[in-house]
Amino acid sequence: MVINMNNAQVDELVVKHLKANPQFFVQHIDLLDQLIIPHAQKGTLSLVEMQLERQRERIKELEAELALFADLAHQQQDIFLALMPLQKRLAQCKNFPEGVEEINKWARNFELQQAKILLFNDCWQKNPSVGEEFWIDRKGFELIRLERIGLRHFYLGELTNKEKSLLFLPEELPVGSIACCLLGMKKNQHKSTALLLFSARDTAHFHNGQDTAFLKHLVSIVELHLHRWLMIYQQAE
Repeated sequence: MVINMNNAQVDELVVKHLKANPQFFVQHIDLLDQLIIPHAQKGTLSLVEMQLERQRERIKELEAELALFADLAHQQQDIFLALMPLQKRLAQCKNFPEGVEEINKWARNFELQQAKILLFNDCWQKNPSVGEEFWIDRKGFELIRLERIGLRHFYLGELTNKEKSLLFLPEELPVGSIACCLLGMKKNQHKSTALLLFSARDTAHFHNGQDTAFLKHLVSIVELHLHRWLMIYQQAE
């Protein structure tokens, strides 16, 4: 009997098999040298080289986290203490959907309607584990950026119904006011790679002129973890 499976189902089956059989590569030691894995910057890597690369990347991420929080604890202790619980939970998240869910839970504790992250479809390679609800078209958002954000990294305030329909699903409406944060601007000054959005029912909750110091530190933390969650999908060239 022939069973037809799509790529996602095959991938899931392979992952389950390898997890259930940790001795697989011991029994097939030659595969360690034969497997070649595409890499965005280095062309191709062996499985062992990829493991070492992942470890080096994780060390860099941990060093960046420590530096960020050491600076924050020294300069703004109140923000440091407010963000520590979120940082701890995000560090435990293994993938993008888990991370978004934790940020959303954290936001709801502050009586916000929702928190979400939208990925620009020209910056990341799509993957079946990241649903369509997490993606946004840059051309469509460009109208909002030009009208609301300009050269800044944040927008706090209300949106038109047309603008809301681009950023939120029908079931996430109505939305009163939002905080829109551009992610990835430090690595690429020309365009952001994702959006971090917070929404509130109250039209006056977020408004122009509010202090964005807290949001700036929050964005720095989310960006650190976003790279880790999406590293396996590779950033598009």
